Amino acid sequence: MYDLIDRPVAELPTADRRLLAATRAWVHQLTMAGEASPAAAESLGRGSAAFDAAMRALDEGSSETLVFQRPCHPTVSETEAMWLAVWRLVRADRLGHAKGALGALADEAAVPAVLAALVRAAAKV
Repeated sequence: MYDLIDRPVAELPTADRRLLAATRAWVHQLTMAGEASPAAAESLGRGSAAFDAAMRALDEGSSETLVFQRPCHPTVSETEAMWLAVWRLVRADRLGHAKGALGALADEAAVPAVLAALVRAAAKV
């Protein structure tokens, strides 16, 4: 995770860049319009609906205020690095580790819903 903090977005692998773009677009839409939709995650293609479910579960169950950068921000923030680390663990099928890492972002009750939705999203990306 620490290798991602302050890293230029342009240097991220494609899968990470796509997740970060979807995350930032989703959060930006929620912030600006008061509601986000699966279309905000169009960069994830068929995984956008599952990603939307993950973000809704994360939003409802976050253990503290999570800060994601604007879509145009050039580097990865600390919260984004944690989120990307979870994504990488899910994609590597290291679900136990992903569940543990999600504990830093969401309360214990929300973790299963976030994780299940991310698994569905990763399977479709």
